[in-house]
Amino acid sequence: MEQTGIIQYTAIGRRIRARRVELRLTQEKLAEMAGISASFVGHLERAEKIPSVDTLARLCVCMKLSMDYLVMGKRQACDREACALYEDLQRVLASHSSGRMERR
Repeated sequence: MEQTGIIQYTAIGRRIRARRVELRLTQEKLAEMAGISASFVGHLERAEKIPSVDTLARLCVCMKLSMDYLVMGKRQACDREACALYEDLQRVLASHSSGRMERR
């Protein structure tokens, strides 16, 4: 995929993969947690597909990353309040995505 503009999808893919490996998650497990397909996780890691904002948010919640870090590479500490919000969002996403898989 061609890298244009400010968002570097190759770098996003590398960060997704690095964090997934750091958490010792398979592509299948991360996909299940995020409500997307395992093949889509692979496409994202290789920058072959562009994720929606919703998908990025789901991945951030699952991997406990800030959107800033995932998209721009700027790591920020996850304070207690932000972590609680991530966990709340993860519960909401899980309740809304039961049986729904993102197909790209």
